[in-house]
Amino acid sequence: MTIHRPLRLAACAALGWLALAPPPALALPPNRSISLQGVAGAGPAAGQAGLALQAGAWLEGDLEATARAAIWSAARTGGRGAVLAVVGLRWSPGDGRWRPLVGVEGGLAWADEPRAAVAVRAGVERLLSRGWSVSASAGLAWAGRGVWPEGAVGLTCYF
Repeated sequence: MTIHRPLRLAACAALGWLALAPPPALALPPNRSISLQGVAGAGPAAGQAGLALQAGAWLEGDLEATARAAIWSAARTGGRGAVLAVVGLRWSPGDGRWRPLVGVEGGLAWADEPRAAVAVRAGVERLLSRGWSVSASAGLAWAGRGVWPEGAVGLTCYF
């Protein structure tokens, strides 16, 4: 009976350590990414939801180059949608599961005619596993008609 008591204590200590130990750290994601995003805002297609595809590649340190194309179903455009095509830089410091995101983009927006476009956004990214993450961001965009708020939720694959 006395031999079982130390074994029981050791087993309880091991189970307690496993329950309280932090999860293993995730490795940094690979160099390139592609993200599918749901976008909403008051911009080229006011009040309409949009869909965006964003590609990215790490440049140096925490800095990433991005290219994003978005399309909205726009009312009063004769069945045409509004399109946004931008390139930019995104800064995402840290190597934990949660990372802040700050980005700036510039390019063109088309609803009725092409216009210059600029967007600034901030958000957060949650790394799910080595190759996947989810993100949410909010910011301001401009496309020749004034500034409007814009938000996005995305699923990203790193490869």
